[in-house]
Amino acid sequence: MADRRAAREYIASSMCFSGLLFALIYGIQGRWIDVAVLLLVGLGQVVAFLCFRHGHARAVTSVVMLVAGVSAAEQVYSSIWWWDLLVHFLCTYVLVWIAWNYALRRSPELGRLSRGQRLMMCAITGLVLAVVWEVMELLGFLLVTPDIHIPPLDTLSDVTVGVLGAALVALHRKSR
Repeated sequence: MADRRAAREYIASSMCFSGLLFALIYGIQGRWIDVAVLLLVGLGQVVAFLCFRHGHARAVTSVVMLVAGVSAAEQVYSSIWWWDLLVHFLCTYVLVWIAWNYALRRSPELGRLSRGQRLMMCAITGLVLAVVWEVMELLGFLLVTPDIHIPPLDTLSDVTVGVLGAALVALHRKSR
């Protein structure tokens, strides 16, 4: 039984490097913008690897970030109208979860804050991340490719669902 658990932890932890593997694949294909996106995914996955102790949390965060990056590379966002909202919700959730988990490991007393206080901290962190994400999309549109979709309503809805995803992180009271 211990061997199975160790194998699961190893596989889950290995997933934290899948973004770098996909960046290599896109690099071989000469898709340099996609390489840059997947390198950002890889960075997020490595941070998750360092911030979480448990394989389950590492795997969940890594899969969500990988899906976001590959979805951008393969143009899934323009194929499924609601996909962008789902990915913004989930990605902001996992990014804030990583930050919150790190904060809980450094200061376990944060888990004893009231639900409202945790909610406010996570929502504000999510708002900051969502705005940074949208600024990166705008810069990508201006400096890299006009194919990036950035209408105002899309930006507003992306930030809104991102903050909602971040707010769910407030339910975590202990580090993982």
